[in-house]
Amino acid sequence: MLHFYPKRFEIDVHVEDLELLHKKLQFARLPIGDSESTWGEDNGITVAFMRSLIEYWLQEYDWASEKRKINELPQFNVKIELGDWGIFDIHFVHAPCEKKTGIPLLYLHGWPGNFTEVQNILEPLRSAGYHVVAPSLPGFGFSSYATKQGFKNWHSAELVHRLMIGLGYERYVVAGGDWGAMIASSMVRLYPEFIQALHLTNVFVKPPENSSALEYSKFEQHSLSKMVWFQQGQAGYGQIQSTKPRTLGFAMHDSPVGMLAWMADKLLMWRDDYQWTKDEIITWTLLHYFPGPSTAFQMYFENLSLATSGEIPPGTERYVKVPTAVSAFAEEVFMVPRSWAEKDFNIVEWQEHPKGGHFPGYEQPKELSTDLDKFFKAQWKR
Repeated sequence: MLHFYPKRFEIDVHVEDLELLHKKLQFARLPIGDSESTWGEDNGITVAFMRSLIEYWLQEYDWASEKRKINELPQFNVKIELGDWGIFDIHFVHAPCEKKTGIPLLYLHGWPGNFTEVQNILEPLRSAGYHVVAPSLPGFGFSSYATKQGFKNWHSAELVHRLMIGLGYERYVVAGGDWGAMIASSMVRLYPEFIQALHLTNVFVKPPENSSALEYSKFEQHSLSKMVWFQQGQAGYGQIQSTKPRTLGFAMHDSPVGMLAWMADKLLMWRDDYQWTKDEIITWTLLHYFPGPSTAFQMYFENLSLATSGEIPPGTERYVKVPTAVSAFAEEVFMVPRSWAEKDFNIVEWQEHPKGGHFPGYEQPKELSTDLDKFFKAQWKR
């Protein structure tokens, strides 16, 4: 590995880029002929809602204020070498607690998320005695991506493991949702001697052969119906991103309105009853739009089939012996029953929550941070 020299990082956007963004918003062409009275959210984000978002963006949204809030997070950038893949720029939040004996916690986001998914749980975890590390995944935001095909989730796992070792954390715990859950699951298979515990808000496993004959609780029945709803009516984005990421990238890279609609649709449809503010939706959009969203789409091209097939890192065992906990939120769009997860993971804690969707760090930060703290402290060995 290269000599490990993290540098402080702050988000900054050139004035010219902001001016061009403003012009594109001013001259945005919205679809015409959509009947607002008969075409609802099941047909995609509505024209009326998009019009209100764009007007707010032009007239009231304050990027400078949002940027200041994000830059209050202690951010860094470091170069990490990964064999034949070359050198990566990895952007990350690093917020150690005051205790030298604090527990190093690696927190991994997913898509359409970003590193700010840690924002609302950061201080509760630091105060509880954790050294929190939350990177932008390779290809997301301000972290670079591989320059050739074949970069799988376990390669991302290698990179973020090297990040933790470089920071001096030779033992740590890891938590993740969405792609972060898949990467974390690869990490515990690759580095079980380093990782003392794993926490997931999504579990990627194949259904057991006798899944229809198993008995499920009311919570699990609801989770299964939610998965069917997601797969039948909400998962088309994944097929597009996994087959034509570059083609989609041209549209999203150039059009802030297109990127806004693509993001808002997911944020609003995959939530529970959390009320995403217009500021939050726009800021999350910009954290993809400014750096460029294409390489995050590439994650699907390389890995979506692995998520559905259950493929694991070469040379590793399927069953994870590392103690594992799951926080199951009722409106999560991809949550399997406990019996499915127990086939592949050493499940020692399973918490079911009556509220919460795909973004628990925003929707239910108190519940998520409490689950993390309770589980990790029970498993941590000095």
